[in-house]
Amino acid sequence: MSKPTPSGEQTSEAELAEVYYERRHEDSDWDEPDALEKPARLDVTLSVRFTREELEAVRGAAERAGLKPTAFIRRAAVEALARAPVDRARLERDLASALELMRDAQRALAS
Repeated sequence: MSKPTPSGEQTSEAELAEVYYERRHEDSDWDEPDALEKPARLDVTLSVRFTREELEAVRGAAERAGLKPTAFIRRAAVEALARAPVDRARLERDLASALELMRDAQRALAS
């Protein structure tokens, strides 16, 4: 099968391939592609249970992200590992202190 060139000449697929191979290193756009990094093999399974409502929310979020639900859940879990863990005991103490300050302020305003 032949293809028309910009000058209108007919060129065969073989001729086009030959031109490509001759010129492939002349322009950086024709460089050989970089090798893709092979992802780690996913060989461990973890079962997770959701309510129907939670599962529908996960499916919707995964679809909006362009991912399958399992990939979305895996990504969310791995991203959560990168965040600093919450010190729940300190959080409870801070909330209790804030609540006490609010009560003190409310009592002061009331008197």
